[in-house]
Amino acid sequence: MRQLDDVVVPSITTAFYVNNGALNAHLVRYPQINHVQLLHGDSDKATSFNPITGMFDKIFVAGQAGIDRYEHNGIEIPAEKFTIVGRPQVEAVEQQGPNNLPVRTVLYAPTWEGHFADTNYGSLPVGPQIIRALVERECAVVFRPHPYSYRNPEALARIKEIKEILREDKEVNGRAHLWGALAEKALDAFGCFNAADAMISDVSSVVPDFLYSGKPCGLVTMSFSIPEFERMFPLARSAYVIQRDLANLDEMLDELLVTDSKAEQRRETREYYLGPFPAENYANAFVEAARNVVLHEQKPNDALQAATSEADEGGEGGEGSPTGGDATEDAPTGSSDPEEDSVNSDEQD
Repeated sequence: MRQLDDVVVPSITTAFYVNNGALNAHLVRYPQINHVQLLHGDSDKATSFNPITGMFDKIFVAGQAGIDRYEHNGIEIPAEKFTIVGRPQVEAVEQQGPNNLPVRTVLYAPTWEGHFADTNYGSLPVGPQIIRALVERECAVVFRPHPYSYRNPEALARIKEIKEILREDKEVNGRAHLWGALAEKALDAFGCFNAADAMISDVSSVVPDFLYSGKPCGLVTMSFSIPEFERMFPLARSAYVIQRDLANLDEMLDELLVTDSKAEQRRETREYYLGPFPAENYANAFVEAARNVVLHEQKPNDALQAATSEADEGGEGGEGSPTGGDATEDAPTGSSDPEEDSVNSDEQD
């Protein structure tokens, strides 16, 4: 805390946070600062409606879905805390064009397995079968697993199996598959989006980001029926949902690669998840919102004076703590999703 006292000078008006890490509480305790939570990505995972988010002064969300998600899950946060700003990062994602039709290249981007069974959304257990089906349809595949999957022996075995399928097919048929360093290092997630005509994933923040492209998407449900999956993860209603037993795989691949009957629904969903901003200068919405908070929504001087006085007096709980006491004593127990710290953290949840 003493170190923060040294850097939190009167000219600091705003602090932006990129996740709900417990250590955020140390800085949030400074009342003279506007505390703005940006969150990590945007998805229908539980990390995107963590009640801890309510402790911040403002919450920037990509679209209306980012607000409704709290209410739908019983989390009450005042509406005035939210600001819809879009997802500025996706401005680098290319829009679907004539060169993406018909679908010839499919990105497979499964998420990782999570720490607990009820948050294990990863589709790698059925990944090899999906890849074989795509190869049989003469599709090129871009394969980008989440880096945390390399830590799981079972997931690692599936990753190796998929890479072998792609290697063998490339040798025999010359298809331009991308995997390994080419898909995971040379390209970032958005580069993989731009290299593909469609994507298959599961419950991941890459999905709303990919939605910006306008390209079709398939999602694999590993634990729920399709109606349950679409209720719990509303974005799935605009995707082609593949059952874990793969009983509907051929049907969903027909939709993903050929028919694409949800194209118009996908455009409507894009606005709901990513904001009503035009593609041209899309990131400006975020820049203007951030500038407005920093320059025009500063807290009153009495907040600064109160914080300064308490710091000068040492506070009720000891020197250096803006509110007194050890900030670790009642820091929020919610922590950032470890995916947020992965090498894919800015684009693959």
